[in-house]
Amino acid sequence: MFLALGLLVVGLVGAMLLAVGAASRPSATAPVSSAPATAPVSRPANSYPPAKLARACRTASTKMLARLDRTFRAVVRPPFVVIGNLPAARLEQIAAGSVVRPAQAMWRSYFRRRPTDVITVLLFRDGKSYRRWAKKLFADTDVPHFGYYRQSNRTMVMDIATGTGTLVHELTHALIAYDFPAVPDWFNEGLGSLHEQCYVRPDGIVGAVNWRLPALQKAIRDGQLRPLADLLTRKDFYGTQRGMNYAQGRYFVMYMQKRKLLRKFYRSFHARAGRDAVKAVEEVFDRDLKQIEPDF
Repeated sequence: MFLALGLLVVGLVGAMLLAVGAASRPSATAPVSSAPATAPVSRPANSYPPAKLARACRTASTKMLARLDRTFRAVVRPPFVVIGNLPAARLEQIAAGSVVRPAQAMWRSYFRRRPTDVITVLLFRDGKSYRRWAKKLFADTDVPHFGYYRQSNRTMVMDIATGTGTLVHELTHALIAYDFPAVPDWFNEGLGSLHEQCYVRPDGIVGAVNWRLPALQKAIRDGQLRPLADLLTRKDFYGTQRGMNYAQGRYFVMYMQKRKLLRKFYRSFHARAGRDAVKAVEEVFDRDLKQIEPDF
């Protein structure tokens, strides 16, 4: 069984790869970042970013900095405006390594359509400033421990002291919304969670083993993991078993990655949005789900 082996081989990508998702533990609560019901306007990759978007990013940067204090600075990399109360070198490092590079890798690997809106990334140096500014800027008081994405104004709000894993997770949601607005929760969160611990390489982005695996393996040993068919078809992803759903979704997506079928599945599933997920999986694997599940 794929999961019973501990997925050790995935962690051996080593020195050839650049780690971008640190081992922070994103919240398992229902996120603000689920894909919207209708697609935002998006733009193909050629001639990107357009001049209008670059101007909008500069304007957004100026406006947001005016709402913050003098400890904040900005890095503008359209479509992203990355702002934080961090040292300049650290802010540049995170913007390049945990925003721009993984975004480019996701565009190469999966998403053909790119944002035409400004995506703001707010990075706070500690939990105190994170909670303070989330309340002051957005009146958000009950915030997740690590960070979250505000779909309504396309803004990521992060306690970056907890690591960059949540940042890349939420970045995935922000980008997939433009390419696959009808993405089901299990795949949206499965792919986002895959990128909590990941590497960027020339041909794309690769997820690695993270903290979600032991609980999933225990559920398998105890006979408590629900069937894959339920994960793929039921509408209760954010219900009482949401923590386990995140883990199962993540490692099923990683299983597809390991079998070199993840990109093929995304293209097929995206091309026929709304189709039965079980049939989509079976078609890509060329096997029945009841044959796939024991191997997973």
